[in-house]
Amino acid sequence: MPGKPKQSKKYGLGKLAQDWRERIFESIHSERLKAAVAVLSATGCRPAELEMGVIVRLKDETLQLGIRGAKIDPEKGRGQPLRLLVVDRTTPWGRHLEKLVLDSPGQTITVAYDAGGISQRLREKSRELWPRRKSLVSAYCYRHFLGKSMRESGESAEKIAFALGHASDLSQLSYGRAGGGRKLLGQHGILAATATNPVRHSAKLDRLAKMTTWRTFTPVTT
Repeated sequence: MPGKPKQSKKYGLGKLAQDWRERIFESIHSERLKAAVAVLSATGCRPAELEMGVIVRLKDETLQLGIRGAKIDPEKGRGQPLRLLVVDRTTPWGRHLEKLVLDSPGQTITVAYDAGGISQRLREKSRELWPRRKSLVSAYCYRHFLGKSMRESGESAEKIAFALGHASDLSQLSYGRAGGGRKLLGQHGILAATATNPVRHSAKLDRLAKMTTWRTFTPVTT
């Protein structure tokens, strides 16, 4: 008998506590795990990208994170080999990463954690903090949170694609839709983003935007 289809993390976000990222981060005592979760919170990078190592540095008074893309296919034009994010230094994870960098020689560090292990640790923390909840936090929840927050905040499709490491701006549709009260407005913390290659623009994204505008348009009657 086939099992139940796996539910996408973009739908599980609404079932999590509003401050789930902060509560998980504050509950972590292991320095290695805390640094890894700080990177996830700041960038929404893929677990496989975290496993390869994310470079964190201070440059020109900004906190910058360099990420090597995990889903790269040059023949199909998929993914970004490298991306650089400038993130908010005032968040709990931003302050933590900044301190780690300031305490290191050269003001540059590499944060890494095995892909399977990071999600396992996060599920354990989720059960510990919310024992009655069926929706558990995984590493990908951070990625979906960031994508959804950027869309609800009105960030450009190009910036979102750069931040997520996409070669096309159409891929970001997998990370939740804008709307629903815009509950994640302004929470993503991505100040700037760039990547190896230009982002391909999809005309389908324009058509979907027009459809959304038309459906939400309320005609004025006289």
